[in-house]
Amino acid sequence: MTARRNGKGSVGSRGADPCTSAQLIDEPMRSTGYTAQNPKVDQLFCDRELPFGWYKFNGGLKLATACQTEYHCNTHLPMWMDGTHPAAPGAVVTNKVCAIDMTGQDCCSYQSTVRVMNCGTFFAYELKPAPGCHMAYCAGSGTPCLPHQTSATGFTPGCYDKFPLMLTSPHLSDPILTPGSFKFQCDINFDHARRDVGFDVKFLFDGKPDRNVPPVHITDGVTRHADLDQNLLKGHMGQNVSCAVRTFFLTPPKPGTHFNSPYIPSNGYWVGIKIDTNRLIVGENEKPKTVSIYSTVPIRCPPPHDKTCNLEIELDPVNNNGQLTLVKDCNVHFTPAMWDPKTNRATTTFQVSATRDGKADKDKDIFLHFNPIFTADASPIFNNYQVPFMQILAKDKNTSSCWCTGDPHCNTLDTTLTKKGSYFDYYLIGEFTMYKSTTRDFQVQVRTWTCNGKVSCNCAVAMKEGNDVVILDMCHTQYGTSFPRITFPNKGAISHGMVVNRDAAGNSWTVSFPSGAQIKVTNNRGIALDVYITAPEDDFSGTQGLCGFFDGNRDNDMKYPTGKTDNFPTTRRTQNNNFVNSWRIPTGDSFFDKTPAIDPKLNRNMYYCKCDQKVKGQVTCSIDGNTAVPAVQRCCAVNVAKNGHLNMSAITGNGRRRRAANTILPDDYPADYYFNYGLLFQPQLLANFPSVNGKSRAEAEKACNSAIDNNPTLQQCIAKAGLDFSNEKDICVEDFKYFDNGELVRSALHTAIFKCTDHVLRNVSLYDVNGNPPAYVTSELCPDYDCNDNGACVNGTCICNHGFVGDTCEINSQKAPLLYGVLSTAYIGKSVLCDVRERECVTSYVHGDNIYDNSRLSCRVRVMEFDGHGFVYKDHTFTTGVVYRSMFDVGCRLPTKASIGGQTVVGFNISVTNDDHTYSNEITAVRTDSQCANCLKSGMSCTVKSGTCLIEGNCRTAGEVNANNRNQRCDPTHSQMAWTNIQPGTPGESHPVTTPPTAPQGGTYFKRFDIWTFSQSGCQCAHNHALYTCACCDVGGCQCQAPNSNQCVKCGDTKSCGHPLAAPDNGVDGYTTAINDCECKFDPSQSNCGCCREGMGACQCGRTHRNQCVACDHMDQCGNKPWIFGPPMA
Repeated sequence: MTARRNGKGSVGSRGADPCTSAQLIDEPMRSTGYTAQNPKVDQLFCDRELPFGWYKFNGGLKLATACQTEYHCNTHLPMWMDGTHPAAPGAVVTNKVCAIDMTGQDCCSYQSTVRVMNCGTFFAYELKPAPGCHMAYCAGSGTPCLPHQTSATGFTPGCYDKFPLMLTSPHLSDPILTPGSFKFQCDINFDHARRDVGFDVKFLFDGKPDRNVPPVHITDGVTRHADLDQNLLKGHMGQNVSCAVRTFFLTPPKPGTHFNSPYIPSNGYWVGIKIDTNRLIVGENEKPKTVSIYSTVPIRCPPPHDKTCNLEIELDPVNNNGQLTLVKDCNVHFTPAMWDPKTNRATTTFQVSATRDGKADKDKDIFLHFNPIFTADASPIFNNYQVPFMQILAKDKNTSSCWCTGDPHCNTLDTTLTKKGSYFDYYLIGEFTMYKSTTRDFQVQVRTWTCNGKVSCNCAVAMKEGNDVVILDMCHTQYGTSFPRITFPNKGAISHGMVVNRDAAGNSWTVSFPSGAQIKVTNNRGIALDVYITAPEDDFSGTQGLCGFFDGNRDNDMKYPTGKTDNFPTTRRTQNNNFVNSWRIPTGDSFFDKTPAIDPKLNRNMYYCKCDQKVKGQVTCSIDGNTAVPAVQRCCAVNVAKNGHLNMSAITGNGRRRRAANTILPDDYPADYYFNYGLLFQPQLLANFPSVNGKSRAEAEKACNSAIDNNPTLQQCIAKAGLDFSNEKDICVEDFKYFDNGELVRSALHTAIFKCTDHVLRNVSLYDVNGNPPAYVTSELCPDYDCNDNGACVNGTCICNHGFVGDTCEINSQKAPLLYGVLSTAYIGKSVLCDVRERECVTSYVHGDNIYDNSRLSCRVRVMEFDGHGFVYKDHTFTTGVVYRSMFDVGCRLPTKASIGGQTVVGFNISVTNDDHTYSNEITAVRTDSQCANCLKSGMSCTVKSGTCLIEGNCRTAGEVNANNRNQRCDPTHSQMAWTNIQPGTPGESHPVTTPPTAPQGGTYFKRFDIWTFSQSGCQCAHNHALYTCACCDVGGCQCQAPNSNQCVKCGDTKSCGHPLAAPDNGVDGYTTAINDCECKFDPSQSNCGCCREGMGACQCGRTHRNQCVACDHMDQCGNKPWIFGPPMA
């Protein structure tokens, strides 16, 4: 039925003739002869929306005038007219309209009125809308054709099918993969034998069509499906996809007619991306939780993009406030390979970790949203689609800190957590387990040495989490003049989950691990290391060692490895050597002595990502991203290790591995040293004052009280956080007995400030209304806290007193640096030697104090030549560059061999200046060659080894010919310090050796008997010095014994005698395999340089002799074979 509304909601125009303006209603099933057999709400008639106005019924049918029961006239409650029709044309009557009630008892339960006009051949009715659904007017009394049929009258007889009747709903398939794409298929379940039927197929999205997705018109009589390609899904992610089909006759049963069946809908398929859980609970002490996310459609791209096809979705925590981190990435990626046709899912995962914030705060509800997708690497159908959010509950867990400082005094984890003011001392020497996790692979070990001959102090710390091992060690040099040296024993390998920072001066170090564990180490002027450990939430109820059992109960902290527990005394200080000794590490088993093997199962290369960035696309992923870094860590400005990379300029070595044969170590590679494990050590304790130098308790209390009471940070902590520092004062006074010049007063001060900042930063109740920690423990806190007593802390910056410089006023600019000595390169203590057979020996690392990193920092190197007994100054002085590592540790570049006449064995007097004007004291370093030189470790004198020569500062083997004068050789029987002239033999025995002419520019592949043999005859025979009929050897070659004395081989390789290696078949010479086929070391963009023989210690000669290789320790030989390599090149 079609009805036209006028402006007032009625049909027809006001004042128009109803007989000409009446709207036609052509619905045969309004007949009283039709009863709905399977009534459904969406099929019954309802006239509630029928506009008020004049209507007529097709075929002149009249409104029913008798009561009609339920479901007659294809409606629930039929409406009929109680009255008669007007008999005369043009006559109008008003009758009552009735409708039966649902009980079937009252035929006129509903009443209204209707006006009726006699129009001659039909009647016109002024109908009002029905009051509700499903109610409709009845008209006619014949038997209408079935819904899919029609006739000339709409009633029997003569009914025929308007359209083919489809008895089964269509079916929408699951995604079907096609080359570089996918599709949905709408399958039409209709008799395949029928060829007279056509179909219209439309695809629906949440039940609605899309004008950009045209319907499919099937007219071939054969096809029974229609496809929806993935490209047509654009804008419909997150919706239910379905199809609907209608039928029609290809040839109408009656000419001039065409009918379409109603659309019959299919099943639906939801397209989009979902998370497999709506809510996740993750605790700060728990391992990251894995969340699955899946796409219900495959990720497909057409060639050639199918190789790089992937869909990236950016995660975005909302209302996070730093409480949530994502492991490894802030994005999830889908690839084509993830599609599983059995489950119709492409599934990937991401991990969520609650931020280890180190704070006592509440559980947090967080909503993990996903940013709208925009991709250029996958199908654009995903663009602007936003994955539904996920709710996460981050549960708060406890954390705490422990420390062992001074000589040393230890505060356990539960002492900090419960704020019970007591600690224990231990004065033993050796190696001890300070902290060990029982739930994961994490451990901190300490080494102690004798302090002042009476007590002990920490001198080294070893830290291990997973495969990350870090050692900070100052036990390697002399007590009182040492400094922390950092090494990464596992060959410099670190995970992406670790950060190491230090301050510019090298006094403070902070090591942060992925778990949230953090270790801070402070150097007290080469005497003691203060060690502070912050436990992550993971380790609650899972620690042991000197830091105690972390469970919130201080009384059980003194727990032995056996499980036995001593009560923690209630006195302020205690000593329990039995407890301490129970955590002594057996000699040789510590990380200092034995590097743990790398276990692939322990790899934790995790990135933790902060995804709530203000600028879209700028996401910070870092190894410490799941750990809230305390703002107090302003002290550590130099990054040593991060994101799996080491800052080589800031460390003293990248491993403690064994040296492979023929491997030359870098100069900064740390040497082993002797350590006293202190098994027989007995501390010499002072029961009371006076101190070791006769000072009183009053003097000690004055120094300690002044340091702590006058510190502005501690004053704020007392006033605003209610902390008490009487323990730290007590520790300070106790240490003063043994260190009465005040060395450890600053240790007590630093411990108090760490206690203050640790407490404040962990207690959010002390934060401001915006959630920010107080300025007195963040922005107002100076590096090194007290500016080394050489300045004043103003708004977080040290304002140094006159004559002092540095971030912490640590440098006295009016004094020259002080050097203590050369860092030993060998196990022999206090050795100044550097052996070129072991190390590069191009930089001499020295240790001292008051070295300032600035543009005028340099070294002065005075060269001393070997005179056969010792080293004497020859008026060669050089200013060289510096490798700055800390104020205690620098490397001085040594003059190149070329600049000092090509000498290898040579001495250097080294001094350092901060200002190009005032120099430090001089210290001596000696570069030696163990092939021929045997030097005292002090460098005062050397001897030449038997059977060798030390000529012009370089080692020579017996019989080695002078490259600059082939009539001279090394003959130790005549002289070990000078060349010996070769005496010609008798004329009959002499075989003159002639040098071939110079080769053309660039060299030539010169044919020779052997790559080590210059001439097969003409030189003195090694087996008979009276004969000169034997082979002459190239540099590095030695004569074979008879009967092969006309051949040379590499010195020491006698097994090759009798098997000459002809040139150029076996290379150009003993060190060069090809003239111009390899990458140039001086310019990697060029590939026209000589190729060096592997395993020979061979090096390319440089730009002017680029086609030649020589022994790395005899670069002076470059250019010695012009008949092969030609003249020097530009």
